[in-house]
Amino acid sequence: MRLIVVFLYFIGAMLYSYPVRLIHHLKYKDKKSEHDANFYSLKKIARKMLKLLGVKVDIQGCTIYDEPVVYIGNHRSNFDSLIMIAIMEKPLIFIGKSEIKKYPFIGKWFRDIGCLFLERDDIKKSIEVINQGIQRIENGYSVVIFPEGRRTKKDSVEEFKPGSFKMAFKANARIVPVSFYNSEECYERFHSFRPANVSIRIGEIVNPKALELNNTVQMAKYVHTVIAQIYEEQRIHYSMH
Repeated sequence: MRLIVVFLYFIGAMLYSYPVRLIHHLKYKDKKSEHDANFYSLKKIARKMLKLLGVKVDIQGCTIYDEPVVYIGNHRSNFDSLIMIAIMEKPLIFIGKSEIKKYPFIGKWFRDIGCLFLERDDIKKSIEVINQGIQRIENGYSVVIFPEGRRTKKDSVEEFKPGSFKMAFKANARIVPVSFYNSEECYERFHSFRPANVSIRIGEIVNPKALELNNTVQMAKYVHTVIAQIYEEQRIHYSMH
């Protein structure tokens, strides 16, 4: 019954959202204002979806920043993006794989909040996306990147790809580490939608310049260490409860 309710809500929300986004497109003259308005509309849908699915999110850490930042997170589930949209107070965009554009409804929504999509097999297009991402940050967008490159099934944080830090490095942006724990319980663990208790820990903001992280390799190693440590603390905490 829960899934039927969720499905009906999702379809209804998607159909309702199209005229809303058209209004935003006509109302706002600059793209960022349009993207931000669409983000807040999607945020309401995301929160309702998680509630209907029985997903409870325990959040620790700061959920609002007055500057554009780059959120770096480990990747456990397709729900990670939905959860980020639901919990963060200010608009953000994702740098995702090009396959997302093909997902019904979701691909269009992500484009309409300003997300960018990497063509992994096309170096030239990937460089263009990186440059667009730098421009987005400089124009006030906060960006979310999952530098493991894919969802991991291991009970740990896999190594981060240094290339994922190019935007933060070139834009001189500060980095916010985010650790997801148990988000795979929402779907991936049993390949069915289930209620879940998800832990999100948002670490202290990282200033690469102040820490003398002078290249993307150093940045990747440092932030990986931070998130891996937070994840281990989450794992120990939840194993005791």
